[in-house]
Amino acid sequence: MNERETRILEALEQQGTVQVGGLAEALGVSAVTIRKDLESLEQRRLLRRIRGGATRPQPHVEGEFPERMAVSARAKKAVAVAAAELIEDGDTVAFDTSSTAHFIAREVLGRRDLVVITQSLPTATLFFEMSSAQVIMPGGILRRESSGLVGTRPEHLVGRGRIAKGFFGVTGLSAVGGLLELGLDESESKRVLAEACDEVYGVFSSDKASGFGFHSFCPVESVTGLITDEAFPAADAAEWEAAGVSVRLAPLSPPAARASPLRHDALASGTAAQ
Repeated sequence: MNERETRILEALEQQGTVQVGGLAEALGVSAVTIRKDLESLEQRRLLRRIRGGATRPQPHVEGEFPERMAVSARAKKAVAVAAAELIEDGDTVAFDTSSTAHFIAREVLGRRDLVVITQSLPTATLFFEMSSAQVIMPGGILRRESSGLVGTRPEHLVGRGRIAKGFFGVTGLSAVGGLLELGLDESESKRVLAEACDEVYGVFSSDKASGFGFHSFCPVESVTGLITDEAFPAADAAEWEAAGVSVRLAPLSPPAARASPLRHDALASGTAAQ
């Protein structure tokens, strides 16, 4: 995904609907270019085109992978940039099936000598096609909703050595219950993977602070740190820090982005040629 597509999705997240003319004016390209971008994003199910512009894709109960990639894209990108700083050349790293973990994966394709363990088919494919990383996929059943494998048993990871760092998305979290997941199969697969990691990081957009999960896949005492965006409630951050868990808040507007922000008035308008 290029920078222009990322900014289109950020605008769509903020406004719900965007217009071709407004995007063309704000991004300094032609309406033809924007239409091609929207067509490409629609093919990947990241948005739905409408007359003169685009809107968010139709929601799914849990959210199929392309749809989840489009939700809170700006925050996930910020989290990914912060999390990527923890990954060094030669690391053995686990990525779960979450869209946030996939955002992180895109930030570290240039790392050398990585060993990647993931249950996510999109993330495994990304590393296989775009990097020199060694990719390991534990077995299981491929789940359409997450495009990931579930049902992994502990013996699949025995004998492979310890995993240095693991990055896990959540549907909810609690400073008492730990990192939470909605589905039992997904939770069990994450639990097995997290138990094999020396360091476990919860990675998520701040809206998950009010999210919900039935099943804890990693207790508080096993969580190394949380990485989320700056809108995460201060009271929640304080609770986690009091429990001995580091909390890193990624800025939503890094200096480079603030230099040339997208104007909401331009994005919402259709003043440029349609």
